[in-house]
Formats: sequence, structure tokens, C-alpha cells
Amino acid sequence: IAISSIATDPNDPNIFYVGTGEAQTAFTIYRESSGVGVGIFKSLDAGQTWELIPSTETFKYVTDISIRDENGISVIYAGVASGFYHNSEHGSTPSNGLFRSVDGGVNWDQVLPNIEGLDVPYIPADIELGADGTIYVGSMRTLDYEGGATILISEQGTENNWTIYNDYIDIIEGNPDRYIPGRVMLAASPSNENVVYALIAAGWINGYTGFKSSEGRYILRTDDKGNNWESLPLPNVGAYFWASIGWHALAGCVHPTNEDAFYVSGLDVYKSTNVGQDYFKISDWTQMYYGGLDTYVHGDIHKIVYKPGSVDELIIVTDGGVFYTNSADEDYPIWQERNHYYGSLQFYTCDISPDEGADVYVGGLQDNGTLYYTGEPLDIYDMIHGGDGAYCFIDKDESNIMITSYYYNRYRIFVDGSPIIDIGQYSGTFINPADYDSKENILYGNAVTFANDLANQLLRMPGLPSSPYEEFITITTDVNTSFSHVAVSPYSTEGTSTLFVGSESGRLFKVENAQAVPETIEIGSSDFPNAYISCVAVGGSEDSLLVAFSNYGVSSVWQTYDGGSTWSEKESNLPDIPIRWAIYHPETSKQAMLATELGVWYSDDLTVDSPEWIPVGPSNVRVDMLKIRESDNTVLAATHGRGLATTTFDRLYTGIETNIAKADVKVFPNPAQDYVNI
Repeated sequence: IAISSIATDPNDPNIFYVGTGEAQTAFTIYRESSGVGVGIFKSLDAGQTWELIPSTETFKYVTDISIRDENGISVIYAGVASGFYHNSEHGSTPSNGLFRSVDGGVNWDQVLPNIEGLDVPYIPADIELGADGTIYVGSMRTLDYEGGATILISEQGTENNWTIYNDYIDIIEGNPDRYIPGRVMLAASPSNENVVYALIAAGWINGYTGFKSSEGRYILRTDDKGNNWESLPLPNVGAYFWASIGWHALAGCVHPTNEDAFYVSGLDVYKSTNVGQDYFKISDWTQMYYGGLDTYVHGDIHKIVYKPGSVDELIIVTDGGVFYTNSADEDYPIWQERNHYYGSLQFYTCDISPDEGADVYVGGLQDNGTLYYTGEPLDIYDMIHGGDGAYCFIDKDESNIMITSYYYNRYRIFVDGSPIIDIGQYSGTFINPADYDSKENILYGNAVTFANDLANQLLRMPGLPSSPYEEFITITTDVNTSFSHVAVSPYSTEGTSTLFVGSESGRLFKVENAQAVPETIEIGSSDFPNAYISCVAVGGSEDSLLVAFSNYGVSSVWQTYDGGSTWSEKESNLPDIPIRWAIYHPETSKQAMLATELGVWYSDDLTVDSPEWIPVGPSNVRVDMLKIRESDNTVLAATHGRGLATTTFDRLYTGIETNIAKADVKVFPNPAQDYVNI
């Protein structure tokens, strides 16, 4: 589902290839945007139908695809990387590298040299073809932080035929602040085969969160096909603003007919027409907050592409979709958003108003803040809180109270639709697990960071909504990871909060008296996988619990009907995909829905050994969260790519379903007192 790259065959415009898997976010999961791929798909009919190329099924993260005409043969080059997904490595076989195929993808050879001093090859972050067909590869670091900041050049594209330029490794490692060599993105001049630009990122380890970040630090140019490189000035806005998240958003492009004019981008786009001596800022992502003016292009830019044969028409690809201009040759182009019928909103979270029949929803999104829906078509201008939207809540017994958040445990409190306070301690993980006790008006969230600071602690926020304050509380566990899920029990004794807390290592705890001095007991099973607990659903009582895991290659669904004394594995016929959320039917703990990497699945009897799971929800899209309104059984789904969706959870069975022929039925007497005859 996660498409990372697209290429077309230069010898047949009907043949397309797409690579899958998001390597940039898979390298270090500081947020939940990443997706593991399944290889490379091929279309012979311009995208009408697609087939997975069997030989690529082990290519879990395809970073880029380029196809070169070599004497009439369409030769495919694919960058392949390994990565982590919820602490599990994927894509280690085959090894990283640049894979070459001369037979349409049937067979592949890895052609890049090994990293100096190691027995593993470089990982391509970007593949660029010069005007004369020379292959330029920009590297990214391995999982062991090796091999970044390197440019590899070849005219043949075969093994043992590469020139390596890695001078900036020593420069970066000698910098006390930005000392980790990062990825390299390239842009070749279409009009001059000698000219190529390179954008190089450099990074550091955040001592508090433990996240390995990087930013665009160097812009290079070669005038002799990579034999020599010159460092160019940066946009005069400070490194933070032109490419502050270079591990994720870093792209360049060269003018079709003028090799001295080029674009660089991170959050915004900067244009130079004189080899970097001066820059024009030609887009402004902050305009999304003001209705979107002619300068609005969404932040986090991944690709800049000219329409072939044009110097005026340009497309920019971003975390907020596609943007277009037909005035690219002007100093300040006019931009148009081109997302008509194209959903670009990736929800992490959602919540639904408890008021029966009310079309009132709230949801947190990747890079698009938190949106508030009240019945009108949803778009980016319904944003009520910025940043990457995280967990959000509508109070279940006082629906005029709403809580939103963005990364690292920072919250905004609303009453009657108006924000009254911003509050929160910088702690926890990026899209930080949390839950809200509507009865006691207390919010609880994971406090443990990626670096394991604040170990075994939760953030507690009492006094909502008018007088909240924050405090850290310790729950007694020996877990050395972050807590991956926090769920408030709806059956807590009045005046108390009972929590169910899951960890990234597959351990599950029940925390009683969380509003005061927490009392913690472990209720998970030794049979649980050492994996990421993504959800704990509570059924008709605290005895009925459904636990979901969001890793690959593990048993993902577990059920208890005795409060955790015994557990049964219930994955049954589900495919090997992450399970991200679970809910029971409000009237029976036999039936449940699951939010998965591949839509929503349903089972009507969890009491059997191997329940049948049926796909029922938004198809072919990752779903991150489900929330149910018990007053009318409305289910709200947060999809990671296709907006919000609703359905009614009305499949309730109390006996055996059979096929019954139509019959005339009479009931007597009417009215009846003790007995009725049918």
C-alpha cells in the first residue's frame, strides 16, 4: 500500500513500475507513518492492472526506481533498503543495495560496491540519470549508521564500475553538532550532461527522545560529471527552515534548459537562478493556516518534477498531496492545490461525539494537525490544532469538552468549541499513546521516551477542563521500553481510574487507583509475542479483554474472558498484517472489529477456537483506530490515507444463523397474557 517510487519504461510508455515501503521513516520509527513494502509491482497497460514481480517479494523497502535505455534494452535499477518496523528488522535478505535487472524484473543483480571497510553495500536513497545516461546514486545510512553522505557514479551501471565520492563524511563527522552522515538527494541537469546537484543531510541523536534526526546541511554541484564537487551557499533562512527534517523531506530539481537554475526544498521550496548566489522562497507551507494563498504549498516536500517539454509547468509532491504551477519560470510562481478527489489525509487517531445521531468527529493526522468535522465536507481548513495530530478525545458525558494533542504529550483543551488552554509536558513518544477518563476528567498518557527517560512513568493530567495540571506517576513494572497503549476501563469504581497499559515488548499491566497511588499487576501471558501492543479493548466487564499487536510475523490477536488468568490466541484466518485497534460490540463480547493494515475485519464469535474474520471496512487502506458510540452503535474509523469513515455495528447474533424459507406466520392470542402461539 505504501508506494515509494514510480518509473515508466523509456521504450514502452504503457509499462510502469512502482516500488513499495517507506524506508525513510522505517529507519527510526519516531512516528507511525511508516509502511513495510512487499516489493515492486509492474503494469503492462499503463496502470489498468498490476502484478507483483515475484522476484522482488523480499524487497521490503524500495527507495527509488529508475529505468535506463541501454542499447534498446530497458534496464531497471532499484534501490533497496532494510528497516525497522516496531523493533523488528525487515528486508535484510537480500542485502541492501542497487539491484539491476535486464529482463523486466525476472532476475536481479546487486551492483553497488561495499561500504569502505565493511562487507555490506551502500544503500541508495536516490537514483538519478544524467542527460547522457550516467547513473548517479545518493546514499543513505544503514541501520548501523554507516555509508551515508556518499555519491556513487557509473557509466555502465554494473558491478565493479563505480566512482565513489565521500569527502563529506569526514567533514560531517568533524562537526560537533551535526555529526552523523545522512542521506543524499540528487538533481541532474536535463540540458547539460556535466551538471548535477547534490543535497546532503547530516544528523545527530536527540539526547532526550533518542531519535536520530538530520537536516539538509550542504548543497553541492559538479560541472564535470562528478569528478569534482563545489559547495554552494544555502538559502539564507537558517538551516532549520530550508530542510529541517532532511531524513524525511529533501528534494531538488534543475531547470530544463538552464543548468544554473535549480530548486531545493524541505518544508518550503527555494529557487536560485545563479548557482545558489541568491534564492527566492517560492512557497510557504504556513499559509495552510490562513486559507491558502497563491504561495501555499504543503510542507514536507518529496519530489519536484517539470512537465516534459515545458519550462512553465511544474508539480510538487508533498505530505499534503500534489501542487501545480504553470508559471514556474517566474520568480514567484502561483501555486494551485491539485487534490480533487485525491485523498491525502492520513489519520492516526479519531473520536466521536457521544450524542446520538451527531455527525461530530475529531481526528489527528500525520503532518496535518487535528481536524474537527461537524457535517460539512472535511478539508485542511477544518484544522483546530497544528503539527502532527495525535490522540484526541470528546468527553463521553460532557460532549462540549474536547481534547486534542500533537507530538510528545502536548495538549489543547476545548470547551464549547473554543480553545481554553494549551498544556502538557514534553515527554513520551511522537504520536504518544493516551486515554481520557471522562467520568473523572483525568487524562493519562505514556511518559517514557524513545531513550527510555522517565522509565515506567505515565503522565497524569487531572482537573480537566478548567484547571488542569500535569504530573508524572510511576507504575511498578520492570519494562525497559515505552508504553505503547493506555486504555481507561469504563468499569472503574466511582472516584477511581483503572487502566490497562501495554508495552512495546508485549507485556500487559492492569493499573488500579491510577488517580492516586497506582497499584500495578501484570495480566499478560507468557505466550504473548515480544511485540508492540497496539490496543486493549474492554468488553462487557474487565474480565473480557481483546489485545492486539501491530508487528509482522507474530500472533496478533489474543482474548481473555477471565481478566487475564487465561488467554487464547484468536488470529485464525487473518493475514500476516499489523492489527492497530480493536473494539467489541457494545452488547456482546463475542463480536469484535479490528482496524488493520488492510482495512477493518469482523468476527461474530470469539468464543470458538478459530474465529472467522471477515473484511468489512474501508478496503485496501490502513486503518489506525476505531471508536464506537454506544448510543447508536456508530463506528468511526481513522484511515491512514482515505480520511474518516463511519458504519453501524449492527451485526448482533444470539443464536445460530440458518437459512429459513419464507412462511406465513400467525401469532395468537393477541393480546397475550402468559403464552403466545406461533
